[in-house]
Amino acid sequence: MRGDEMRDSGALLGTALGEVAEVAQGMHRAIAGRLFGLLGSPAAPVRLMHDGMSTLAYTSARIGMRVVPAAAGYVADAASDPAAGSAHDSLVGHAGLSALNGWMGDRLTTHRPALALDMRIRTHTGPLRRLPENVVHDVGSAATGRIVLFLHGLVENSRFWSIGADKAFGDPDATYGSMLRDDDGWTPLYVSFNTGLHISSNGHELADQIDALVAAWPVAVEEIALVGHSAGGLVARSAAVSAAARQHDWIADLRHVVTLGAPHLGAGLERFANFGTHALSRLPETRPLARWLNRRSVGIKDLRYGSVVDEDWTGFDPDERLRDRTTPAEHVPGVGYYAVSATLTRSPLGRLDPLGDLLVTHDSATATGRRRQIPFHATLHVGGRSHFHLLADTEVYRHIRSWLAGDLLPVSG
Repeated sequence: MRGDEMRDSGALLGTALGEVAEVAQGMHRAIAGRLFGLLGSPAAPVRLMHDGMSTLAYTSARIGMRVVPAAAGYVADAASDPAAGSAHDSLVGHAGLSALNGWMGDRLTTHRPALALDMRIRTHTGPLRRLPENVVHDVGSAATGRIVLFLHGLVENSRFWSIGADKAFGDPDATYGSMLRDDDGWTPLYVSFNTGLHISSNGHELADQIDALVAAWPVAVEEIALVGHSAGGLVARSAAVSAAARQHDWIADLRHVVTLGAPHLGAGLERFANFGTHALSRLPETRPLARWLNRRSVGIKDLRYGSVVDEDWTGFDPDERLRDRTTPAEHVPGVGYYAVSATLTRSPLGRLDPLGDLLVTHDSATATGRRRQIPFHATLHVGGRSHFHLLADTEVYRHIRSWLAGDLLPVSG
């Protein structure tokens, strides 16, 4: 781990521990206040003594919790080896940072940049690269005119595309991308990004990176496809809208957008979290916990209703109570849009199936809600599967391959 990463890790740990102490102090104060209120004025002297002692104790604890880890991080930074590798470049470190960025990536970008993930791209076997030109170098002579980019979901990373591959395909290293390469000559690329940022912010960045990638591509680009799992499906749609609005050259080559378990109409867990924090805010005893929960990233909050453009969140309170402000994000003309859903049940049960694939309902994944619909050119439902089964599944692959070949298979499920 680099010195700046150790420094920011120490400071972040101190901040997290300080927030825990802050929540505990707030809840303690509220509970004590209610009890002393019931006892009335005779308990006033005891309350005064209690409040003074508890304030001193919590303040001391909070300062200690913040300062000690931060100081340790600075000491580790000063004593670090300048040649030390980065946590971003190790499999375990990157996995941990991916999860952390999903929860609080917006705050990391501002306050702890050494721990914030940049958008990077890799080939099937290569390392993650920050610059598209380096990705092109890694592709080398294997480059073809057909580029397919894979976008992971919330708290995931680019390695998630091989989860379950051994069971599904008999090869632990196989992905939809590697099979499309072998079967149909596509060049697969895998994108890693900070899922704690706004969906539309990642969409803009992805559009810019693809623009630079195509400009440096060694052969003529014939077609581009985007495949996104979960939140990555929303980023794919956002990037297409962004590129079209800014008239990027590569948008003329975009032919396909495939989404796998993407919450186009929102995710129930995020709506429940929003409802829960408002419920917790009503009581002084639980209000500190509500404030802490509201510190979850804007990337998570965008999943409440499936926000994909800046207009969905600009100028609005991200913690307002259950109000759908999403605007129509039209499909780019000439591009085929396809959606895949999964459910734990064999058949989708509509409103009677609130769990869906555990994280996203069938209606949201296929954008077929009662109040809002997004027309897809084809959809697929796979039953008896969870959200993460969509990352490696033979039936899903068969449909992706057919869609990218230009074959519109009948709507399933």
